[in-house]
This record gives sequence, C-alpha cells and structure tokens, in this order.
Amino acid sequence: MKPEDRSTYLKPFTLTSILKEETLNLREENEGTNIILKQANKSIKKDKFSSFEYGLLYIKTVEDAKKKKKRFSAKDFMFMN
Repeated sequence: MKPEDRSTYLKPFTLTSILKEETLNLREENEGTNIILKQANKSIKKDKFSSFEYGLLYIKTVEDAKKKKKRFSAKDFMFMN
C-alpha cells in the first residue's frame, strides 16, 4: 500500500484516537445548572471535542426541526374524488 493510501485509510482511526484523548483530558465542574468542561492538562487541546459537540448540537437542531414539520393532517387520510 502506498503511504498516501495508508494515511487516507488510517485517518478515521487517528482522528478517533485524538478525540478520545481530548475527551479523557476534560473534567466536569458544576455551577448551578450549568456544566462546564475544563482541561485537566493544558498541553492537550480540546478543539476536536468542541467541534464534535457543536456537530451533535447541529444534528439535534435539524432533527428537531424535521419533527416539528411533520404534523398530522386529516386531509391526507381522506380519499375524495
């Protein structure tokens, strides 16, 4: 396998490992009802984890919007000529 093909093939595994590292580096702090994630070790960034969180939030927003658009209409079940 060529080095370029190998790096392309291994990229998802590498990114998953980096995300796991960044996730394990965070610690949780509660301030009332808010949950704040802080870095335990400042040398490891949390950029990919933050991007992952925003991605999940976007997916949830899109899914909620789709659910709101689906409304029951009695006209859909009436077969009139």
